[in-house]
Amino acid sequence: RARQGESTGWMRLGIVLACLSWAAIAGAGAAYLPEGGAGRRYSPEEPLGRLSFGSCNDQRKGDRQSIWQGVLGSRPDVWLWLGDNIYADKKMKFYPKEFAKSTIEQMRGMYETQRSVPAYRELRDTVGKIVGTWDDHDYGLDDAGKEFPYKKESQQLFLDFLDVPQDSHLRRQEGVYNAHVFGPPGRRVKLVILDTRYHRDPLFSNGDVLGEEQWKWLEAELAASDAQVNIIASSIQFIPNHHETLCPLCYPKQSPFRVESWSHFQREKKRLGEIVARNGVEGVILLSGDVHFGEILMSPPGCTLPYNLFELTSSGMTHAASGSFPKIPLEIMKRFSPNPFGLGMYLERNFGTVDFDWEGATPVVTLSVRDHDGNPVLQKNVSVEDLRLPSDGNSMQEGKRPGACTHEGELLWPNRCRFCIILFSGFAVAIFLALRAVLSILAFLKYCFHLAVHRGETKRKDH
Repeated sequence: RARQGESTGWMRLGIVLACLSWAAIAGAGAAYLPEGGAGRRYSPEEPLGRLSFGSCNDQRKGDRQSIWQGVLGSRPDVWLWLGDNIYADKKMKFYPKEFAKSTIEQMRGMYETQRSVPAYRELRDTVGKIVGTWDDHDYGLDDAGKEFPYKKESQQLFLDFLDVPQDSHLRRQEGVYNAHVFGPPGRRVKLVILDTRYHRDPLFSNGDVLGEEQWKWLEAELAASDAQVNIIASSIQFIPNHHETLCPLCYPKQSPFRVESWSHFQREKKRLGEIVARNGVEGVILLSGDVHFGEILMSPPGCTLPYNLFELTSSGMTHAASGSFPKIPLEIMKRFSPNPFGLGMYLERNFGTVDFDWEGATPVVTLSVRDHDGNPVLQKNVSVEDLRLPSDGNSMQEGKRPGACTHEGELLWPNRCRFCIILFSGFAVAIFLALRAVLSILAFLKYCFHLAVHRGETKRKDH
């Protein structure tokens, strides 16, 4: 009986220890990997499965923050803020375009408003990592660059928003550019996030975008990379030049329709391609935001890089082009505006995802623009094999480019400006038809009046 009691005691102790061990393991799992509220949180040492990103998120539009449910449903391993994460300025005039900046204290309150959104709080609690950069509206002022007077103070607020530690080198660095590595060797992704605001020269100056220190940092990061996929994140678009194809609408420098992009800085655009080619960097893919629509683009080999360069743009989390402009002009732009490198455009609210399939002989990257509910509306599968340097060592065509590399600004005027030609012609025809209709109605009324007068006179004569 004594042995039986002793045995029972040891059994109970074993059960207790097993339960405690299970609880510790479960607790550790909960601390490491729940995706979208279920499972475990992603660890950067593991192969990256999905990176989700978005831009143009107005904290004042509380009723439009429902897109975060779609983001949560996409179950990202990493979330990337790609600019205009809050809107810290206020539009004062439509034309000439004029915005008023906020105070630093007001900006701090705006970031807190965004942090308090319930679904975003849930994302912060469940996603493996949140990283990002800024664009003009969260930097502090529309289209602002290095001249913005409160950029140092704004940088600290932005880093607070991303929970960057106070002792991080990013707190002392001039600009918010940063880099991250995900996954083990052979299944590795490097994410290089640029700052296109802090050092940028004015638009139309063809000056600098990144500043010399950031350029040196970027080349060092790319040259040292052993990743199979190197993602470069820019708050503004790199490949397209939608500004040129809007023609007269964008000619005035203060036009409300002007579109920011790297195409305003052709020398800088060329420099990025030279860095990739010079250092033999493979697997480069671009991510961008800013324009209030989603888009997938591809620049063929020899145009920008020695191999296919893909760009995935996602912009418009709380507001998009479809809610800002009439439907007909947008459809005309989408269907007829020249877009030599475009593979598809989506004009509603959206966010983006980059998925990595490491299981096959060659990794495959899937680029997606997703709608408000998380459904893919634009998608492109990219084999990493197609992002390799040419085997003949001829990295870039010297002296000439293939016809597929004709940029928007090089097109003949009737082709480049066909959106405005169609739009204004349509308006002219509509106005002409409206005038014809008004004149016809007036002529008919005049006829009826004269007919009534004639009948009246006839009746008087009969009497």
